Amino acid sequence: MRSGELVVGVDEAGRGSLVGDMFVAAVAIGRDRVHLLSALGIRDSKSLSRERRALLAPRILGLANAVVVCRVVPEEIDRENLNDLEVRAVEKIARQLKARGLDIGEFIVDEVAGRAGAIELVVRRYYPGASVVVVPRADRYYPVVAAASIVAKFLRDKHVELLSRVYGEIGSGYPSDPRTLEWLRRVRSSGELPRCVRRSWRTLSRVTAVTLDAFTKKRT
Repeated sequence: MRSGELVVGVDEAGRGSLVGDMFVAAVAIGRDRVHLLSALGIRDSKSLSRERRALLAPRILGLANAVVVCRVVPEEIDRENLNDLEVRAVEKIARQLKARGLDIGEFIVDEVAGRAGAIELVVRRYYPGASVVVVPRADRYYPVVAAASIVAKFLRDKHVELLSRVYGEIGSGYPSDPRTLEWLRRVRSSGELPRCVRRSWRTLSRVTAVTLDAFTKKRT
């Protein structure tokens, strides 16, 4: 394979979630095979059903030269800046790809707010000659980034399924999901929050306030 024939797409899933881990995934594939991703119907994971993502994820693994995933747990998210953690995840991915001896010609990364320069810098530490593209909504325009978003979202789906088996139905884990908010109110009122909850999220304080207010009204 000639120098620079591999292109890498990077995207995340679970960034805005209230419950569970964030997954940052990278898919590396030969430039001459990117069109095969489009032929599979690869597109932004958010526009696909969970069932469709589950079908496409193994097909992406079969086409890719490499897939690398970095997992960020709630304890880290509560302790550090989320944007910085995502940049660090991209660096870990670039380091692992380099350790595998892969010759990457281009990195395309879905932009982290205000961190485009930092992402380019960490990628160039390991691939100084690579083209680095960091743009918002990259999963809409680049099939290889859409493939990474599907892998990340697929793993996130499985993670949430496991949490639901352990702690009861948590919904999607996002603060916009009424099932998640109801689960959070229930576990919050019953005692200590599970470790899978991001305690630093402002939504947690709002839900806690609502729970305590409802509890007070019942007692009066």
